[in-house]
Amino acid sequence: MVKKTLTILLILPIMFSCSILFDSYKSEIDGVYIPKNLSQALSEADEFYSDSTKAEIIKMTEDEFIGRYHMGTGLWMRNNWALWKGSRLSRYFNRKGIKHPDDMSGIILTSYHRQLTGKEINLKEQISSYKEYWKEAQKINKLVQLPKKSKHPADSLEFGYSIGYNNGTTKSLLHLQTNSKTDSIWIYDYLYGWKKIGKKMESNLKSTNKFKPDSLLNVIFKE
Repeated sequence: MVKKTLTILLILPIMFSCSILFDSYKSEIDGVYIPKNLSQALSEADEFYSDSTKAEIIKMTEDEFIGRYHMGTGLWMRNNWALWKGSRLSRYFNRKGIKHPDDMSGIILTSYHRQLTGKEINLKEQISSYKEYWKEAQKINKLVQLPKKSKHPADSLEFGYSIGYNNGTTKSLLHLQTNSKTDSIWIYDYLYGWKKIGKKMESNLKSTNKFKPDSLLNVIFKE
């Protein structure tokens, strides 16, 4: 019995790995077509919106569009295109050095807005920006850590998402709570301290450009 159980425990990780590997080549997962590259992703995204919605999108700035659609279309992409699970689209981005699903959907949304407004997509520049962000974030993370749990303002806070920025003189990381079941979450920055914010503000923070001056943080912590 012990030997059988051990065999099952050894086989399960292998089966799980094979499943992920197989999904990374599928053109369809759970009945949803999976684009194989950015060009196909943009073609699929173009089908999401009516002509009237496209007209409204064109009126938005790039940041406004990404801010409004990060938790809408962006979330749909991350979940339904299996960007968290190793689909062929995520593999396409992985090969270009983009590892985080938020970054993948961010590039797709940015590229779609630029395409719709007749601007150059500049994919290499976008990729370089994200790579630089994570490179700097790793450096900062070695210096800037969350306070011990005993210092947290609420129980059971978990932090797994950080946003790097440059306030003009000092680089820092803004840590966001990742396990909130309510409409509010906690953020922490060693330059500012703790603050409870809403989901809309969280979306705004996530949509800001990497290393953008921290004007938004000044607003948040003055409230």
